[in-house]
Amino acid sequence: MIKLNKCAFTLSEVLITLGIIGVVAAVTLPTLIANYQKQSTVNKIKKFYTNINQVLQMAIIDNGEYNTWSYENSEDFYKKYIEPYIKNVDKTSFIYMHGDFTSGIKFIFSDGTQAIFSKTSNFVGSPVFIFYTNTHKHSDLSSKYLKNPTRERFYFKLNASGVIEPPNLLNTRERNLQSCKSQWRDRLTDEQTNNGNIDCSTVIYKDGWKIAPDYPW
Repeated sequence: MIKLNKCAFTLSEVLITLGIIGVVAAVTLPTLIANYQKQSTVNKIKKFYTNINQVLQMAIIDNGEYNTWSYENSEDFYKKYIEPYIKNVDKTSFIYMHGDFTSGIKFIFSDGTQAIFSKTSNFVGSPVFIFYTNTHKHSDLSSKYLKNPTRERFYFKLNASGVIEPPNLLNTRERNLQSCKSQWRDRLTDEQTNNGNIDCSTVIYKDGWKIAPDYPW
């Protein structure tokens, strides 16, 4: 008769193994979550950038070159040149915007992201789109309603060819990064305002649609 020796782990060995697994998970899980959140944010920004430029190109085909377009205000622009060509928009509303903006049209996509178009924007001297990665009840450009502006709000200007692009592309990346990190200051009181973080989309764009380690995440 052959006797078989049975091997088994002791309770202490099992506990030690589980402890090691727990430590490894505690160290790596936050990094994995952060990387997922960063990639998800970049995907949303890139999708918006691509979709709006496709919309504008379709509008150009139907209405002629961008420099020939005629519109009175933000709402008029949206109804003429965006609404007929855009998909998956659940809701639009006209809003008042303060600071270096006057007024704009807000539109919410079916995936929960939203955007604002403003015909007038002094900070880049051209019409502007502001993209939000989440739906915000008070999307009036005010950072006090955003937990993390550098993760949630991204600016794009409409250039002379009728294409949206990140602002201040001719600046150095270092200067773009500083603008991304900075809040605006009131020109009269020199107090920090609730706006700012203008060039965050520019930094991500220049980094090849990636969030680099020095990005203010």
